Amino acid sequence: MSDRAVNNIYDAIYNENYRLALTLSNKALKKFHNDPAINAMKSLALVKLEKYEEAEEIAKFVMESKPVEETILQALNLTLKDLQKYDEIVELFQNAFEADITNEEYANQYFMAITRINNYDLQKQTALKLNKLFSNSSSNKKGKYFCWAIMSLILQSRYQKDCPKALITKLAEQMILKAIEKDFIIDYEGLFMYLTILIDQERYKEALDILNGDLGSKCIKIETERNRLNIELNRKTKQWEQLIKVCQDIIENNDHDNFTCFYNIIDALFILIEENVLAIDYLNNETFINVYDWIKKIQEEELKNGISKIKRAPFIAEIELEKKIINMTGFTMDKHKNILIEYVKKFGDKYCCFEDLLPYLEILDSDELINDFKAELNKLIKSTDINVNDIQRNVNIEKINFYLGYKINNEEEMKQYVKKLISLYEETLPFGTKLEDTERQFGDDYLVIAASLLIDYYKLTDKTCYIYQAIAILEHGLEKSKFNFQFKIILMRLYSILGDAFRTTELSRSLNLRSIQFDTLSFLYTEGMDSLNIVQIPLHIYNLCLSIYKSNNIEVPDVITQAYKNETYSKIIEILDFYNKLNNSIQQVLFHQQIIRIQTLQAFNTVDKVNSYLSSVDDKYIDITEEYLSKCTDNRDYKVFAHWKNEKTTLEEKIRCRPLKNTLWIQLFGLIPKILKNIALKNIEKIKADNEKLTALLSKDNLISELLPSEIANGKIVNEFAKFVIEADQSKETKESGSCDAFNNIFEILKEKVDSLTSNNKLTNVTFNIIEQCTTMIEAINYIVLLVHYASNIAPNRKSRNLPWVINIQEKKSQFVNEIKKQIQIFYDYLKELNTLINSKKNTGIESIKEIFGSDEALIDNLMSNNKELLIKTFDQWQSSVSTSLENTLKETEIKMKLL
Repeated sequence: MSDRAVNNIYDAIYNENYRLALTLSNKALKKFHNDPAINAMKSLALVKLEKYEEAEEIAKFVMESKPVEETILQALNLTLKDLQKYDEIVELFQNAFEADITNEEYANQYFMAITRINNYDLQKQTALKLNKLFSNSSSNKKGKYFCWAIMSLILQSRYQKDCPKALITKLAEQMILKAIEKDFIIDYEGLFMYLTILIDQERYKEALDILNGDLGSKCIKIETERNRLNIELNRKTKQWEQLIKVCQDIIENNDHDNFTCFYNIIDALFILIEENVLAIDYLNNETFINVYDWIKKIQEEELKNGISKIKRAPFIAEIELEKKIINMTGFTMDKHKNILIEYVKKFGDKYCCFEDLLPYLEILDSDELINDFKAELNKLIKSTDINVNDIQRNVNIEKINFYLGYKINNEEEMKQYVKKLISLYEETLPFGTKLEDTERQFGDDYLVIAASLLIDYYKLTDKTCYIYQAIAILEHGLEKSKFNFQFKIILMRLYSILGDAFRTTELSRSLNLRSIQFDTLSFLYTEGMDSLNIVQIPLHIYNLCLSIYKSNNIEVPDVITQAYKNETYSKIIEILDFYNKLNNSIQQVLFHQQIIRIQTLQAFNTVDKVNSYLSSVDDKYIDITEEYLSKCTDNRDYKVFAHWKNEKTTLEEKIRCRPLKNTLWIQLFGLIPKILKNIALKNIEKIKADNEKLTALLSKDNLISELLPSEIANGKIVNEFAKFVIEADQSKETKESGSCDAFNNIFEILKEKVDSLTSNNKLTNVTFNIIEQCTTMIEAINYIVLLVHYASNIAPNRKSRNLPWVINIQEKKSQFVNEIKKQIQIFYDYLKELNTLINSKKNTGIESIKEIFGSDEALIDNLMSNNKELLIKTFDQWQSSVSTSLENTLKETEIKMKLL
C-alpha cells in the first residue's frame, strides 16, 4: 500500500471531489492490485457518487480480509453508514476488536456499532465485557462501561418486544444499586437511570424519596431539573398538597409567568376539593381560600411592575380557576364575563391575547352573557388617535367577536362584512411602513378573518368566485407581509382546490421548510398533487420530503452514540422516541406510495414497460399489514391553521382539496400496485390472498372518509381484474369456460366514471375535482389495458388457442374492447373540448373571471376595483397549470387508445 496514494484519495474525498477520488483510486489500483486501503477509499468515493451497488460490492470484498488498520476501518465505516448497512458495521468492528482485545478504541467502536442495530442484549453483554477488560482504564474510572450496561437494560425493557421486562428491570435495579455502592452515580445522568428504573416499575413514591433525598441532592445541581421531576412524581403519587407547595415555591422564586405550575396548582386544588367537600361548599374550603388569595397576591405583585411589564400567567390562572368552578357548580355569573373583559384591558395589545382567551370563551354559556360581553368588549375599540397597541387590541376584539359569532343572514351581509374587514386592514397599513420585510403588518389578521368567511360561503354555496376572492385578498396581504405563514398555508390550500399545482408549489418553496417540518407540514400542499397528472413537480417534492427520513436513519444513530460517549443517558430515550416516531411516520408511507402511483402512470407507454416497473416495486411500501399500520404515527400538525370560529369543523378541514389520506388510502394504494405486480409475475396464490383483502376493504362503510369516489371505483376495477385472473387460472385447470363477469362489471364502472365526469359544467367547475377525475380515468384505462393484454395472452401455448374456454375469453374480450373504446372516445372528446376551452381563456383574465363569477356583478365590481391585477394573475396561473394537466392527460389517452 502507498500511504501517499491513500492520502491523495482521502484529500479528494475530504474536499468533496469524489470523481477525482475515484479516478485516483482506479489509477492506484493498477499499481497496488486489490489493495484493501485503496479499495476502501474507492468504495467511499463510489457511495458519495451514489453508485451504491458497486460501493457495497467493493466494501464486502475488503471486509473479507478482516482489516484492522484504522484508515480502512474508518473508510468502510463511512461507506456502510451511507449504505445503512449497520449489521456489517458491527461485523467490521467485531472482527477488529477480536483481533486485538486489548485495543480499547476498537472495543468502543464495536459497542457504538451495536447501538445502531438496537440489539440491547448484545449491547449489555459487550458493555460488561468492556467493563471487565478495561476495569483500570482512565476512561472507565467512574464505571462508564458499567453504566452503559445499565442503560442497555433500560432500553431493552422499554423497546424490545417479547422480553421478560420484569426480570430485566430487576436486574437493572440490582446493577444501579451496585453502581451507587461503587460511587459511580455522581450526577443527574446517573440519577436519571435510577429514577427511570423505578418509574418504569411504577414505584413513584420511592423515586420521589430518592429525588428529594441525599442522592438527589448530590446529583442534581440544576433546580429546573429537580422541579420538573418533582412536579411529575408528585402528580404520579397523587400528593396534591405537596404538588401545590412545590409549584408555589417555583413561581415565588421569580418565575411568575410559569403557566405549567399555575395549571398544576389549580388541577391539584380541584382534585382535593372533589375528594373532600361538596361542590357547593368550595368557598369554605381552606385550601381553596389559600390558593385563591395566593393567586391574587401574585397578581398584585405583578401590577406593581407597571402595565407594560406584567406577566400574563397569574391572570390566566384566575380565569382557569373560575372555569373549573363553573364546570364543578354549573353556574356562570357576571363576574366571569368581567374577568375576561379585564384580561382584554390588560393584555389586549398583545398578539397572544385571543389565543390566551380561546379556551375560556365557552364559559359565556348564554346569549345574554355573550351579548353583554360583546357590548362591553366593543367599547374598548378605539378608532381615533390610535397607535400600534390600539390596533392590536382592535384586532383581538374582532377575532373574539368572529369566534363568538356574527349574525350574518345572507350573502350580501357577508360581502359587507368582508368589505369592512378589508377597510380595517387598509387603515392599519400606514403604521407598518417601517416594518422589516420579515415582519407582519399589524392588520393582517383582518384578512384571515375575511378569507375564512369567504371560505364558509364557498362551502355553503359551492361558488368558485369566493375562492378567487379569498385568494385575491390574501395575495394582496402577502405583497405587504411576504413572510406571513397563515396567508401562505391558506393560499396553498385554496390553489389546491382550484387544481393549480404551479402556484401551490411556488408558495410551498417560500415556506422554506426544514428537517422535521417536511414530516409535520408537507401535507398542507402535497395531499392532492399525485392526482393532477403533472409528474415532475410532485416527484421532486416527495423525494425532497423523503430526505428527512434518510437523514433520520443516518444521523440519529450518530447522536445516540455521542450520548453514550458523553454519558448523557437522559438524551438517549428522548432521541429514540423521536427516531421511532419519525421512522414510523404515516407521511413517509404516503410519500412512497404516491411516488409508486405516479411512476406507474409514467411507465405506461407500453405494457412491457409498466409490467417491468411493477415487478421492481419494493414490497416494503405496498405490503401493508394491520401490524404495520398499528405502528404508524401521525405527526401531521393539523392545528397550524388559524381556527378562529366556534365550530367543530376547523379551517384546515374546510379547505382540503380531497379527504385526508390515512390508513384506508394506504391500504388501497398498497393493494392496487401489489396485485398488479403479482399479476405481472403470475403469482396466483398471492393474487388470491391480496384480492380477498381488497374485497374486504372495498366493502367498508367509511371509505369516503379518506378516499375519493374515483379512487374507490379504480379499486373496484383492479378487484375485478384480479377476479378475472383467478377465474382464468381455474379455467386452465378445469378446461371449462368461466362467466367472465369482470368484463361487464369493469365496463359499467368505467361508464359511470365517464358519465359523472362529462356531466360537469365546462368551465365554472373546473377545479381539482375535475382534474383528479381525469387523472384517475387514465389510471382506470391503464388497468383495463393490462386486463386486455392479459386476456389476449391467456392461452398457455399455441395448441390451446382453440380450446373452448380460451375462445370464450377472446370473444368476450373483443366485445369488451369495442365497448370500452366508445367510452374512451367520449372521454377523449370531452377532454379535447375542455382543453380547447381552457386554452382559449389564456390572457383573457377579466372576461374569464366574469364568466366564472356569473351574475354577481356587485362582487365583480368590488373585486375589480381593488384587486384587478391580482385576480388576472391568479386566473392566468390557474389556466397554465390546468392546461398542462389536461394536455398530459390527452397525450396519455391517445397512447392508451393505440394500445387497445
